[in-house]
Amino acid sequence: MKLLPISIIIPTMNRPGTLNETIISFLSCEYIPAQIIVVDQTQDADMQAKIKESLFTYDTNSKIEYIYQSIPSLTKARNRGWEAVTQEIVICSDDDVCINSDTLENIHNIMKNFSIAMIAGIDENSSPSSGKMGYLLGTKSLANRKIGHVTLSMLGRYPDNIAGEIETQWAMGYFFVVRKSLADKWNLKWDENLTSYAYAEDLDYSYEYYKRAKAENLRCVLNDRVKVKHMVSKEYRIPSKKSLYMYVINRAYLSYKHNMGVKSRIAMKWCNFWMTVNFLIHKKNPHYMIEARKLCKKIYRNRFENLSKYFDF
Repeated sequence: MKLLPISIIIPTMNRPGTLNETIISFLSCEYIPAQIIVVDQTQDADMQAKIKESLFTYDTNSKIEYIYQSIPSLTKARNRGWEAVTQEIVICSDDDVCINSDTLENIHNIMKNFSIAMIAGIDENSSPSSGKMGYLLGTKSLANRKIGHVTLSMLGRYPDNIAGEIETQWAMGYFFVVRKSLADKWNLKWDENLTSYAYAEDLDYSYEYYKRAKAENLRCVLNDRVKVKHMVSKEYRIPSKKSLYMYVINRAYLSYKHNMGVKSRIAMKWCNFWMTVNFLIHKKNPHYMIEARKLCKKIYRNRFENLSKYFDF
């Protein structure tokens, strides 16, 4: 096995099974990362001990580091993990992915091109969305449909077909690659106002990274040589009501933060309205959506101060 100058940050919480599968996936290739950092937020003492103990049973030359964080927060965990990074190439990974045998080698080779600042991973388990209705509902951008893009309604979208290398404005948090030197130079951190396992923290971080990269004529790309299988673990999930509130309110917060303007606020209202209609049609707790939209208006008037208190349920 050959060590590559790659650090991997893996936040985890209550998922010993899928975490083990993820780490085995990284360590089973011919080319393996020099460093794996696990930031554990598990609150059950027995499960926490099991996770910590398992990390030191792997027969590997990779340096595996364990960090415990008592307050569950994906953004805090990624920031804590970043502090321990030793390598220039950094992979932000979820704890429920499996990589292909050549994924890390391909990443290393692609990042030899110093004009590339970020690589967004591609999920082999996802199905392309070729429907046209999203252009009307505001969940897709017609103008940017051929690249990875962020819509005015603050949704991240990949193109329907990815062949070769394609530009992207964002990356999904389950797996993407950045350069330590650039993130440090830009003093770029994960926004800890987005608490718990927050919706869209990956869009926020990667979109800001993209904007900084673009200003320096650097590229952020999707590449069909960087593929993983996102298993979408069901070992632990955020409750549906809280998840929905985050979906509505955090998008509004990010629109405000990224100065997306009046067009963005209109696009979000339009998108949320049709999502409410869809909930009504399919009888999926539409009152949650209505309550979330009302609360979002209140929070917006307060300029999103103390955002986390609204998700304390």
